[in-house]
Amino acid sequence: MFSKAYIKNVSIEEVKRMISKFYTILSEEIENHEQSSRFYKNGNDTMIVSKFYNDNWVELVLNNQFTLYFHDELLKRISEQLNTIILLGYYQSSDGQGRLAKFENGNLELSVIQSEVTYKNEAKLRLMDNWGVDEKFKKAFLLPSLKEKYTDI
Repeated sequence: MFSKAYIKNVSIEEVKRMISKFYTILSEEIENHEQSSRFYKNGNDTMIVSKFYNDNWVELVLNNQFTLYFHDELLKRISEQLNTIILLGYYQSSDGQGRLAKFENGNLELSVIQSEVTYKNEAKLRLMDNWGVDEKFKKAFLLPSLKEKYTDI
């Protein structure tokens, strides 16, 4: 499962410099297109850094095979040290897991996580985390309470 983080108004070089503070960069390849197949090369935790889609945002593709904690900490620190906003999102359709998060100046400002949960032979999407979600946001997106199933629309 992969997630994409978008880092506002920074350069690719700044992002690479920040990553190198927390991870050992074993190799670096420059390609003209995204190659997610590289994630499993030699068992390393590969990250893809690009500006393919928008000049104002650096895209950072992360491998969520391990844990959210490491990437959350990395993104918090990048947002703090570069004084910027980072938007993170992923969705895995095969198991219904998804997340939307916003990091700003070293803080996790928003985290919405959904997951498919099976209980008594019933599989439904459930809201697992809604950190930073206010009532206006909940109403606009019809977000249920934690662990409550989503209403069919």
